[in-house]
Amino acid sequence: MQKWIRSFIILLFFLSSCNLPTGGISTPTVDLVGTQVSAILTSQPTVQPLPSDTPPPINQPTEPNILISTPTPPPDPSPTPTAISDDPRQVLGAPTFVDTLDSGRSFGLQDKPYDDDYTFIRVENGAMILTSRYATGYRGWRTGGTKIGNAYLETLVRTGECSGLDTYGLVFRSPDFVKGYWFQLTCDGKWAFGYWDGEQYVNLAEGSNVNDAIRTGPNQTNRIGVYAVDSNYTLYVNGIKIREISDNTFTEPGSYGIVIAARNTPNFTVYAEEFAYWRLD
Repeated sequence: MQKWIRSFIILLFFLSSCNLPTGGISTPTVDLVGTQVSAILTSQPTVQPLPSDTPPPINQPTEPNILISTPTPPPDPSPTPTAISDDPRQVLGAPTFVDTLDSGRSFGLQDKPYDDDYTFIRVENGAMILTSRYATGYRGWRTGGTKIGNAYLETLVRTGECSGLDTYGLVFRSPDFVKGYWFQLTCDGKWAFGYWDGEQYVNLAEGSNVNDAIRTGPNQTNRIGVYAVDSNYTLYVNGIKIREISDNTFTEPGSYGIVIAARNTPNFTVYAEEFAYWRLD
């Protein structure tokens, strides 16, 4: 009889022990890693939801059907990236040389203007002024200054009365003050890039207004630039890239200047108010 009672007590204890909780579920701790070092990428562990039939964790509220999670702090705000300008004038810093056209010495116009049947060129009031007399498309140009090779070169040109295909632009890498590359704009916003070989003009590329970079119509000012490295040329207007072109016709250092051609407006006039260049050699 005593042996039976002892066995019953042991069995009762064993059945009772099957209802004991198996232990609490701890909440993983998320390490907050500083974001000052942008090259290190971190990830946070994913917290799995508790099954509905699992007893609440130790040290958590025991109200039925309530699960309280620790709120995750918001990430540190990332600084807003600063846009980097594509304008070479802003990227390259101070220019190697700036000619503000206070005199015509750089272009051989200090004593008297240049005048022929088609083109009148002079320096007055801080500008080199070119007038194309007849709307026939005849090109006139003037070059001067120090010969430069690999460089970013630009000029600031203001138009007078103009319309349609009245043309003006930057001359560069002229080996003899006659030949050279021409980057030309029109009054209505077209552009062309080519060269004068001493006898004729050879067109290499042309197009329409890119991102409205060219200010069109009369009495407008455009900053015309060429980034020239060896036989590669990147064209800019008002700091906006127009086109990249490769050509090896003129690779040696050369002089620079302005070209003009009236096509729609007799006595079409432009005012080159500045030349600047940044040597890249």
